[in-house]
Amino acid sequence: MSLRLFLCTVGLVVAVALRPAAVDADLVRLKNGGEVRGEIDPASESDDSDVLRVDTLTGGRVAIEKSDVEYITRRSLKVEEYETRARLVADSVEARWELAEWCKKRRLMPQREEQLELLLDIDPDHAEARRILGHVRHTQTGTWMTRAEWMESRGYILHQGKYVTQQELDLLEKSQAEREAETAWYPKVRLWFTWMSGRSRQRALEGRANLEAIDDPDAAAALVNFLGDHESDGVRLFCVECLGRMQGPKPVRALAAKSLFDGAVEVRKAARNAISEDQEELALDYLVPELKHDSNTIVQRAATAIGEMGDLDVVPYLIDALVTSHKWKIQVPANNTTSFGIGPNGQPTMLGSQSGFLPPEVELLARTGQLPYGAIVLPPKFQPRSTRTVTIKGDVKNSKVLAALKRITGQDFGYNQRDWQLWWQTQAHS
Repeated sequence: MSLRLFLCTVGLVVAVALRPAAVDADLVRLKNGGEVRGEIDPASESDDSDVLRVDTLTGGRVAIEKSDVEYITRRSLKVEEYETRARLVADSVEARWELAEWCKKRRLMPQREEQLELLLDIDPDHAEARRILGHVRHTQTGTWMTRAEWMESRGYILHQGKYVTQQELDLLEKSQAEREAETAWYPKVRLWFTWMSGRSRQRALEGRANLEAIDDPDAAAALVNFLGDHESDGVRLFCVECLGRMQGPKPVRALAAKSLFDGAVEVRKAARNAISEDQEELALDYLVPELKHDSNTIVQRAATAIGEMGDLDVVPYLIDALVTSHKWKIQVPANNTTSFGIGPNGQPTMLGSQSGFLPPEVELLARTGQLPYGAIVLPPKFQPRSTRTVTIKGDVKNSKVLAALKRITGQDFGYNQRDWQLWWQTQAHS
């Protein structure tokens, strides 16, 4: 490393009050991980120059070999000052609140929300922070939720700024002619499925043949209604195969849902493969929101599908989902004082001197993604009379999300969301 590069990477955390806060600043990210903030001399950005000259926020000037530069991005000095303060702020309620108020005065609303969220990690019941973030307390469970989470828990969907039920949304999005065309398929599909599942072999073959011959997208709703949630894996797989023969948008929602939520691996794979290339853009509209799902299993499945279908437009959503927070609930003997948490490998584990691992059954569930939020697991061979519910909380690094990002962008910043965001800013302005 050159002496000039060393000198410009030593004092990266600097006070920025020496410069006016109304202008933009340049951030130069170095390949060694360092950062230099200031204003780049435009003349040094020409192709003829091998050196980049930067007037730093402290008033000095540094020269950087262009070969040492990873990328360059522009941000306001207010954001730069926030970044500096955020790195130095104490992890306490008072300090986080003070920085949030500092952000409020400077109209840095996303950064203010970030500090309030970090404050809630320390004090989950901080009422004022909850109020500012628009959270409400669930009356039955006592848990705090965002307004969106609260409405979604009640079955509502945000549509053009208004929350409606799925049924209302379907009605809003369909014309009278469409509704009539779909309704006409219900008695036919019901009859043919009854034949297919009946005792008469001839009728069963006839019913199956009639269902297999359907290629009208208007029949998608009827197929999903009668076959989509059947207890038989074979029937659900048959439903997916029928939907896969349809063109256009109507079968896409059901196929995307099956690719994530169906209990059979074979059905999930078939549903993903049934989504044609010209249906993928619409499928992403259903898959991307699931990157915020309570179950980490669903997050990982969604990321895999998005990595196969998506382009650069999905990158910001994948960055946000690189590390997600989840909760698991298990029951342990009431007199057990062992605490629980997330281990270095991202898996639920016991903490303390009594044990270093979960019971094998729970460990298996955790490792195979079968311990979603809200699940309560009791070991089958040990049912104590008195138990207590233990909530395991932790952040999970999502390997499938990282794989999707690497596949789409060709970049690899690991699980460092800030590095990914800085890189993405350079793309957005290029």
